[in-house]
Parts: sequence; structure tokens; C-alpha cells
Amino acid sequence: MPSLSFHILSRAAWVALLVAATAPAAEPRPDGRLLEIALPPRPGDRFVSAEFSFWLPEGVTPVRAVIIHQHGCTNASPDTHPPVTLDAHWRALARKHGSALLAPMYQVAGNCDEWNDPDSGSERALFTALEDFGRRTGRVELTSTPWLLWGHSGGSSWSAQMIVRHPGRVLAASFRGGCHKQFGVPEFRQRFLGVAHDLPLLFIWGRRETVPTSKHHVSWEPMNHMFHDLRSAGGKVTRVIDPRSEHGCDDSRLMSLAFFDTVLAGKTEPAVFADIENLQAHPTDAEALHNPGLAWLPGPGFAALWREFSRNGTLRPLRPNLTAPQLQAESLPQGGGHLVWQVDPEPSGGLRSLRLYRDGRIWREIGLTADAPLASSRDAPPAELLTDRPIQVPAPADGSYELSFVDAGGNESPRSPAVKLP
Repeated sequence: MPSLSFHILSRAAWVALLVAATAPAAEPRPDGRLLEIALPPRPGDRFVSAEFSFWLPEGVTPVRAVIIHQHGCTNASPDTHPPVTLDAHWRALARKHGSALLAPMYQVAGNCDEWNDPDSGSERALFTALEDFGRRTGRVELTSTPWLLWGHSGGSSWSAQMIVRHPGRVLAASFRGGCHKQFGVPEFRQRFLGVAHDLPLLFIWGRRETVPTSKHHVSWEPMNHMFHDLRSAGGKVTRVIDPRSEHGCDDSRLMSLAFFDTVLAGKTEPAVFADIENLQAHPTDAEALHNPGLAWLPGPGFAALWREFSRNGTLRPLRPNLTAPQLQAESLPQGGGHLVWQVDPEPSGGLRSLRLYRDGRIWREIGLTADAPLASSRDAPPAELLTDRPIQVPAPADGSYELSFVDAGGNESPRSPAVKLP
């Protein structure tokens, strides 16, 4: 059997050194533990390689859930598609609910089914990775901790199969397109219905992939069949159409994170039902429970977000509960220094940019423009906002620095306590 290769991200250790050099004016809590494992294929596996990036918030015991963020049919690379383990938005959700983040990245020589079929070796690789991360973190419960599954396209196909293969292991799932090879088969739909009838599910499509001219239209009818079957049986499934996108993720993470946040907070009741065409609320009666023309919505708070996103393709929180970032500083021998930051965005607001103040005045804004999607088409975080990327301060670096962040709606958080480069 081929040997396994293990490594811990060197940048995590590097950031830890910066934490140790924090100026007394600001002492952010350690931002969790970041690990990686690279797994070669075993005989019979059809992928070329599998890499798993794992992030565990500080002080989580025991781990409540593992949020698995599964990419679609692409040869994922952390260089071109950074994993959400480096994403402040996904980290904030995991930290809030005592959960871990896991981002698999597969390389294949041919087609997507060389990894998104669990029998191709991806299921075995997942359990190997969880066992390793459990051993290295001392969280042995990771081998049995329940999952929340986020899938995009081929990642949705993998997630649907894992739900059927592991009944009761999944707490909730969000599918961004995909699943045509599964939901297009009546026998699979029947098995899925039996396992996922009471599972909170979120189906998201882009408006432009609902038309036959889209190459991704192949998933539209199968997923609608599955939605119809689930809702007719009283299933807990929500349907969302992103009016701004085709198959890319765009701002749909705002729906997925808010959905997971609602489920993990136990705020799914009272359920709300709404017409999927006109978005109007429907009385919660016996007819609503089994009406496939109505979306099941987990609670009135999420129902309001669902309507806003369905109309606008994004969310603009009106009364956000934003917390101040944490900021720390380190001088460099050659002059200037680094500012290391940590933010906790709201699930429904996300992170659009960082706003750095120098001596009380805006000095730099780092991140996305007001009209840019919050993440890449594959839901990767923008390079400018990766959590392990310090802000460079050129010499002369005198003065005091404060940091705030801006969410999807343009709301600005309170500023961090001021720090100076020592």
C-alpha cells in the first residue's frame, strides 16, 4: 500500500510567530489550527491525488459538526481556488457553532466521476483525512462527528450520494446546481427521498442556467423532480433562484451560510411556506406541508433573507450586528511591518473589504468593489482577503492603525483597538 504524505501548513506556523509578537495594545485570540493532508491513490482509486485542508477553531471541544465544502468538476488547486479554510466568512460560521471546516481538493486525469463517485476512492480518502485530523488535534470524535455538506455542481452530486450512503450522518446540505446523474434516475430519487425526507436541504440555481440554451441546464429538470418529490412527501427543502448568475456561485454563499446558521442554531421552527414563483407567503396549513409549489423555509428570519436574495441575488443587512476586528502589529528589521487581522462577519453579510485607518483617517481599503461577487465562481475566497495574508505597511510606519470591515451591504463594522508598530 502506498505511503501517505502528511504536512502542516507552514504559513500557519508563520502566523503563530506573528501572534507571539503582538503589541500589548491588541491581543487577538489564536485563530484556530490549520492542517493539511495529501493522499495518493490506492489500488482501485480513480483520482490522481486528493488534498484536504482542515481548520478547527480555537477551544472547540467537542467538535459539533464538520462543514465539508466540496468543489465541482475541476482539478482544484489551492493556488487558483483557495480553500474556504482560509476564508473569514466560512470560518466565522464554524467558530460560531463549534464546528470544523474541511475542503477536499481532487486532481483527476479524466472526467469528474473519477472523484465525485464515492466508490472512486473519494469516500475512503475522506475518512482517512478525518482520522488523521482527529489524531493530530486530539479530537478523536471527528471520525463520527456529523456533517454539513456544501456542494457545487459535481460536488452536489458527491454530496447527494454521501447522504444516501450514510443515513443520519448529515445535519443539512446545500446544493449549488448539479446532481443530474443522480436525480435524473427515479430509483436514486426514491432512495434519496427515503433518507433525506426530514433533512434540511437548500437547492440553489442561477437564473441563466434554468433556460435550455445553458450548458448547465442538464441539471434543471432532475433537481426540480427531486424538489417536487421531496415537497410532495412533506420534505424540508428550500429552492432558491439566483437572479444574477448562471452556474457560478456569485453571492449564493450568503444563502448557504445563513441556512446552515439557522439549522445549527435550532431556529428552523416555526417553518414558513412561500410560493416559489411570486415569493409570497402561504398559510401554514395541511395543504402547505405537501405542496411542491411552495418552498419550505426554516423559520421567519431565513424566510426574509430568502425573499431578498431571490429578488436581488445578494443580501444587504439593514441592522447588522457587526463586531470589531482584531488587529496586531509586527515591525520588520528592514523597516515597515505587518498587520495581522481577524474578522467575524455575519453569515448573511459576509466580507467585502477591509478598511485600514491610520491616525484616525482611512488609509487603505483592501478587497472587492461594491458590484463584485463576494467569492469566485467556485466559491473560493478572493486572494486579497485570505485570512493568512498580513497587510503590508511600508516604511515609514509610524502612527496608529485601526481596522474595520465592510459587508455585502456596505455596512462598516466598528474599528479595532488602535495598534502601533513597535
